[in-house]
Amino acid sequence: MIQGSPKIVLVGTGRIAWSLGKRLKSKGLPIAQVFGRNSEQAAALGQALNCEWCTDPAALLEEARWLIMAVSDDAIGVVADQLSDYVSENTLVTHTSGATPGDILSQYFQRYGVFYPLQSFTKERQPVWSKIPFCVDACVPEEVLFLRKMAKIIGNLVYQVNDAQRAVLHVAAVFANNFANHCFTIAEKILDEADLPFELLHPLMEETIAKAVADSPSKMQTGPAVRGDLDTLQRHIRLLEGNEAWQGIYKVMSEDIQGVKRKEE
Repeated sequence: MIQGSPKIVLVGTGRIAWSLGKRLKSKGLPIAQVFGRNSEQAAALGQALNCEWCTDPAALLEEARWLIMAVSDDAIGVVADQLSDYVSENTLVTHTSGATPGDILSQYFQRYGVFYPLQSFTKERQPVWSKIPFCVDACVPEEVLFLRKMAKIIGNLVYQVNDAQRAVLHVAAVFANNFANHCFTIAEKILDEADLPFELLHPLMEETIAKAVADSPSKMQTGPAVRGDLDTLQRHIRLLEGNEAWQGIYKVMSEDIQGVKRKEE
């Protein structure tokens, strides 16, 4: 444990709560208490982190320095309202959302901010914390410095990002992660219907990501749309006639690729 480490309360029992809780503990910043609305899940996480757990807001640690709300976006306001009467004015309360403004907490707490790890968390994979950007912000400069310090201990990349910037960042992240992964899902299903293994695309997917990271993705764009290969585009569209949704995605994506190319020329 880091000498003089702050008392931390973790609110939530989902993927981010588990990942952050274990990482904080491993870096000498153990969680003092877990709060969850489901007693079974709160107990499981409390046991894993070797700390107290509770489901009653009245049982929250009054002396907590930092309360991390690792809950779903829709639950932030609801949970903040439930906890507001039991959190000390000296406690910094942060949420971990990329899409939700930090000032949603201002009506409930005196000290508030955002501690947003920009990564997709799953229980099946161990995060590479040194590569995860932490986007932090707070109501006052001293709390920003505190969050920067905490992020540096458990990670490496730290940025101060305000609410407006973080909203844009989150939209971009949805395109880069969620939409890209959905395209992978469609590709997997297309191959499965043809009795072909998805692993055929693995090297191509790896090369695509590697090139996008190495340079501007727009410079790396390949394929029939950017080449203006209309015959191939029409063949692909006919092949997708059995699924209007996939066909629509193919058309919209191809048209947008061509539009981007025209703007760049």
